[in-house]
Amino acid sequence: MEGAHSLGQAVGDKLLSLATERSFPPITHLQLIVTEDCNCRCDYCFVEGKRPEYMSEDVLRASIDFLMQKSRRERDVTVLFFGGEPLLALDLIRFAVEYANNAAAREGKRVGYSMTTNGTLFDADSLAFCRENSLRFLLSIDGARESHNKHRRLISGEGSFDLVARKIRMMKAAQPWMGARVTPTPATMNKIADNVMYLYKLGINQFLVGPATGIEYSDDDIALFKREMLTLADFYIAMVRRKAPFRLTLFESDSLTSIGSKSGVWGCGAGRGTLSISTSGELQPCAKIQGLHGLKGINRYSLGNVMSGTLANAVRREFIMSSYERRTECHSCESRDDCAGGCAAVNYQATGSIWLPDESQCKIVHVITEMKKYVRSKLAAS
Repeated sequence: MEGAHSLGQAVGDKLLSLATERSFPPITHLQLIVTEDCNCRCDYCFVEGKRPEYMSEDVLRASIDFLMQKSRRERDVTVLFFGGEPLLALDLIRFAVEYANNAAAREGKRVGYSMTTNGTLFDADSLAFCRENSLRFLLSIDGARESHNKHRRLISGEGSFDLVARKIRMMKAAQPWMGARVTPTPATMNKIADNVMYLYKLGINQFLVGPATGIEYSDDDIALFKREMLTLADFYIAMVRRKAPFRLTLFESDSLTSIGSKSGVWGCGAGRGTLSISTSGELQPCAKIQGLHGLKGINRYSLGNVMSGTLANAVRREFIMSSYERRTECHSCESRDDCAGGCAAVNYQATGSIWLPDESQCKIVHVITEMKKYVRSKLAAS
C-alpha cells in the first residue's frame, strides 16, 4: 500500500508540474551560446569573461529535444546561434541544424535558424551552409573604418573593419537582404547617420541601431544621439518614399503602431517564449542575461539545466511577473507605455535590479519615442 501511495503521489506531482507549466507560454525560441570563445575583443561587448568553452553535442541534442517538447503544439520554432563568435563553432552549428531538422520532421514542426556574427570568419563554405539551410545572419558592424575599429578589434589589437568589409559582397551573394547591428558609443555618437548611410552604400539593407549598454551617457551624448537620429529619420522617410531597399528597424510599421501600446506590460520575450542555454546547458531567460557575471548569468534567475530536462517555473514566474508596483521609477515617466520597463539585463547591470531602469537608457528611449512619433507623422502626411 505504501508503494502505491508513493506512486500516486509521484503521478500527482507530475500532473501538478505539467499544469503549472501550461500556465506559461510555450518556448518557441532558443538562444544557444554554442561557444564563449571569440576572435575579437570588442570593448563594449555585454558578454563578460569570454573563455574557450564550447557546447558539447550532448548539450546540443538536449537543447533541441527541450525545444521540441517545450514548444508544445506550436509548429514554428527558431534557434539563434550566439557566442562568443558562433562561426568558431561551425561544426557544432552543422550538427545542431541536422539534428534539429530531423527532430522537427518527426514532430511535424518547422525550424528557423539565425545567427549574430562579427563576419570575420565567413568563407565560401560557411556562407554556402547558411544559404542551403536558410540560416539568416545578422552582421555586427559599426560603420566606416574609423568608427568600427574604435571598438571592434581582433585579439591581436588590429581593427577588424577591412577583414569584414571585403567579405560583404560574398555575404550578399549568400543572403541578398543584409542586416546589421550598429552599436554607437559616446566616441562614435556624432557619426551614427554617416555610418548607417555608408554601410547602406556597401550593400547593407536593414539596420538595428542601439547604443552600447553598461555605459553612462552625458546630456551632450544624448543631444548628439537625438541630432543623429533626426538625420536618420529624415533619410529613412526619403528612402520609404522612394521604395528603396533600406530599412531601419526602429521605424518599421510594427514599431510605429506600437507607440503607447505597452501599458501594464513589463519586459520582452525573455523567460516567456524565449530562453537562452549556455555551453554547459544552464538555462537563463535570455542571452544578454546569460552574458553577465562571467557568463554565469543572474543566479537568482537560473532556470535549471537543460541536461536535467526540468524548468524552474517558479523562478520563471518571478522573472516575468508584470507587477506595475515593482516599476516604481517608471510611474511618472512619459515613456512608460513605450519601453515596457527597459531591458532586464541592462537594468540589472546598471542598478542591481531587473525592475529599476538604467537612467542613461531611459534618456535614449525618450529620444527614440520622439523620433518614432516624428516619422509616423511625416509618413502619414505623405
